Amino acid sequence: MTTDPSRPRFRRPLLMLSAGLLLAWAAHAGWFERQNSAGATHVTLATWNLEWLMSPGTQAELQARCTRQQPASDERALPCTPGRTPPPTRHEQDFQALSRTAQALRDHWAPDVVALQEVDGPEAARLVFTSGWRLDCFSRRAHPQKTGFAIREGLPYQCNPELVALDVDGTSRAGTDITLYPGTSHAIRLLNVHLKSGCFDGKLDRSFAPCQRLRQQVPVVEAWIDHRVKEGVAFAVLGDFNRHLDRDARFDAGEDEAAPLNVFAAWSDDQPKGAILHRATTDQAYVPCDAQDRHSRYIDDILISDRLRQRFGNARFGRQAYAPADAGRQLSDHCPLVWSLQR
Repeated sequence: MTTDPSRPRFRRPLLMLSAGLLLAWAAHAGWFERQNSAGATHVTLATWNLEWLMSPGTQAELQARCTRQQPASDERALPCTPGRTPPPTRHEQDFQALSRTAQALRDHWAPDVVALQEVDGPEAARLVFTSGWRLDCFSRRAHPQKTGFAIREGLPYQCNPELVALDVDGTSRAGTDITLYPGTSHAIRLLNVHLKSGCFDGKLDRSFAPCQRLRQQVPVVEAWIDHRVKEGVAFAVLGDFNRHLDRDARFDAGEDEAAPLNVFAAWSDDQPKGAILHRATTDQAYVPCDAQDRHSRYIDDILISDRLRQRFGNARFGRQAYAPADAGRQLSDHCPLVWSLQR
């Protein structure tokens, strides 16, 4: 691949903007937020899939015209496939419980950024992240399952073009891309992904449709990783991989980069030199989100580049489980996963 679709699309046009428009765009990008020298000494990253998070009004509107199959990325609709669990219906007490979890995450971990999946844009995210956050850099698909970011207020950042190539079939989710501390020596590039579900284990060369789609997505992420390595940028890929990477990492990806057999080894292959990733969940026991958690292995993860790992010598892994008092609420089938990196 000779071009990188995730490069900032404003690089040349910025020179042509009027001073007023330039200032407005830069403010939106977070460049004029208060500088925080702590970014040079530590960074805390988190990821959280909020399971079809949308406002009650939006859900009522979309449910009225739901489709029997999963809507395409350009469709503003919800699925109502017979025999499959519909998107959850939430009430005010449910949103309050999710908001309490976000506040506990902030109190206990103070994350700089939370990568969000299955959120219907910043307005929906504000139902959970009520204060102290910038909610930005969301994908632009019409489908209510979007990726985006909650960024700690005061932290300088820049939204980069979304990785639309991850939508390999018109129904998959694009990746979203952000730079923390842009233009500084401790800049960090983050790619937020929510990959195809259904192919949690085993080789990707099976005829099973989810594995075929995931196999198409892996080279897209690999191209993004390789470009960052060549640029010499510290980076992380985080989100919902819908894959048991602890098992996957034990197997080779095969010789064909365009058709890999596994996920993690395709990305962490030291080609180009330095393309080595470190997983937050390596050797970590599974921490359930609550008593009803149906998972037994992580599918959410945070992968950091070797350059970023060398910058920070200490790492602390954690999970923000739901409070026992919120048992029975309609929360999410995922909870926040956190990796705090320090010098």
